Amino acid sequence: MGKFKPYDREQTYLFPLTLDEFIKDDHLARVIDEIIEGFDTTNVEKKYSYPGQKSYHPKILLKILFYGYSIGIRSGRKLSTECESDTAFMFLSCMQTPDFRTINDFRKDNIKEIESYFLEVLKICQNLGMIKVGELYIDSTKIRANASVKRTKDKAGYEKWLAQVEEEIKEILKEVEEIDAKEDTIYGEKRGDELPKKLQSKEVLKEKISSLIQEMDDKKKVNLTDKDAKNIKSGGVIKPNYNCHASVTEDEIIVASKVSNNASDSGELINVLDQAESNTQKDFNEPIADSGYGTYDNYEELERRGKNVYIPDQAYAKEQKRKYKDKLNLYDKSNFIYNKDKDVFICPKGKVLIYKGKSCEDSRRYKVYKGIECSNCKVKNLCTKAKSRIIKKEEGKRSEKEQLQD
Repeated sequence: MGKFKPYDREQTYLFPLTLDEFIKDDHLARVIDEIIEGFDTTNVEKKYSYPGQKSYHPKILLKILFYGYSIGIRSGRKLSTECESDTAFMFLSCMQTPDFRTINDFRKDNIKEIESYFLEVLKICQNLGMIKVGELYIDSTKIRANASVKRTKDKAGYEKWLAQVEEEIKEILKEVEEIDAKEDTIYGEKRGDELPKKLQSKEVLKEKISSLIQEMDDKKKVNLTDKDAKNIKSGGVIKPNYNCHASVTEDEIIVASKVSNNASDSGELINVLDQAESNTQKDFNEPIADSGYGTYDNYEELERRGKNVYIPDQAYAKEQKRKYKDKLNLYDKSNFIYNKDKDVFICPKGKVLIYKGKSCEDSRRYKVYKGIECSNCKVKNLCTKAKSRIIKKEEGKRSEKEQLQD
């Protein structure tokens, strides 16, 4: 008697198997299938026309996307591959195999509708008792934009780049003129008046840069590839990024999300909380958030709403470090004295920081004070890495709301 079960790839069955038999009754794919079959996709279906090749049904594509999201697969290419190899995806797609472009285009063209279906899923989760009202966890992460940091410039930078591109175009035109005598060899059966590929790309680049310069002011920096992306520090590196926020219940159900191009988390806390409560029609009375959301404005607003908020103080962890205690504590903002009569700050070494103007960040206005004697200060490196120490004092707020920019 053999030790192993026999196997045969050529084995046939009297009664053919169905995909339904490969998916367990309690499998997540069955839940996704049942939920999306109940969606009204009329608004999406109206976008399709009758002429031409028949399209994949929106419900099929929604099932692929939602199931992929639920198991951590976001890429259109990976989702397309799974439809050819994974029985759960085969079950949801009914053995249809849309390519990655179809999946990505569907997601891009129906983003608003997909958001509304997301809310429908939340309501179903609520009805199933999967969302417990009370604790809400809020955090953010930086996600790279599909753009190069080298393409983020101010107006002067783009004007310099435009001059370089125009010079390159002149060089290409000169090259074309020099080889004009060999036209038949170069163009073959073509008419001979087409622009060389190098010149085409440079002309397109020139047009994009020129158009962007017209839209820009002198101070703002914009990325040529992705105008919405901003240079944000992530993992110690500054690159074009987006700041993505999410609210998650204790049952790990995402109830709200927000994408911004603001490097600071603090300005989005109330927005994400409001969205979570609007989506679920419930009050979350004990929000828990990362220290990046910890500002006096947020503490006060949440206290005004009667919520028990759990957000660490941003400065607390920093103050516990040995390096901070040994060297930097002396130059903490709390040790800078504000002279209201003269409207100046006095540093721990007795040097003056004078008023230099105003700034606006996250819809909040600040008075900016700058050190005028920092260059000759022996302890400058302990106080700031910038050329001069800068203190920002929020207008109309208590002195403890003053903020620093090093």
